[in-house]
Amino acid sequence: MTQDDTGNRLMPFWPKKEFAELCSIGEWSDLAPKSIALEEFIEVWLPGLKDDGYRVSVFWNNDDSAVLEVDALLKDLERELEKY
Repeated sequence: MTQDDTGNRLMPFWPKKEFAELCSIGEWSDLAPKSIALEEFIEVWLPGLKDDGYRVSVFWNNDDSAVLEVDALLKDLERELEKY
């Protein structure tokens, strides 16, 4: 977990383990990435983050990231999954 400049609570996620490993520096140096199945991410993680007042930080790169409201990310994922 981290916070943005305005105090919003953020939970970072990356599309691949290797990207997350590049961010395992400083206060995160003792952390290791963990894979999450997409179904679990959609059905468990995102609702839990929303309930706890978090926003989603996508693809943190040790400088910045895309920050999304949980509902916006859920809609984007649902729209994308409709294609398959």
